[in-house]
Amino acid sequence: MSLEVRLEKLETQHRNLDADVHSLARVCADIKNIALTNQHDIAGLKLDVSGVKTDLAGVKACIAALTEATHAGFKRADEQHNEFVRETRQRFDEHDKRFDEHDKRFDQVDQRFDKVDERFDKVDERFDQLELLIRQRIPNTQN
Repeated sequence: MSLEVRLEKLETQHRNLDADVHSLARVCADIKNIALTNQHDIAGLKLDVSGVKTDLAGVKACIAALTEATHAGFKRADEQHNEFVRETRQRFDEHDKRFDEHDKRFDQVDQRFDKVDERFDKVDERFDQLELLIRQRIPNTQN
């Protein structure tokens, strides 16, 4: 084989490798963007979880106060007992509303986790595509 043919073949392989490197760089940039988006989403989820924990501590405090009020209510006279029961029912309604709000927030957190899982699936697909591309290119570079 002549030097010109060999040189031409090497130049072709070099162009192929250069194109592969640029493709790999684009995939890496996409992966970095996905990772940054995931980090942002995770930071948001951490804030949401922190808020839920704070709300839960408030609910626990309210339940403790409610328990003490209930105990005191049993010691009251019969005419005061009916009023106490009415107030207690109102508090339970408020707590039920708060629990409903917490359920909604947990659903939102679950949806965010689902989105993060979808992004990870996309990253896995990209890695699979990249691996396939690399495997396809390796035989071309060994000639």
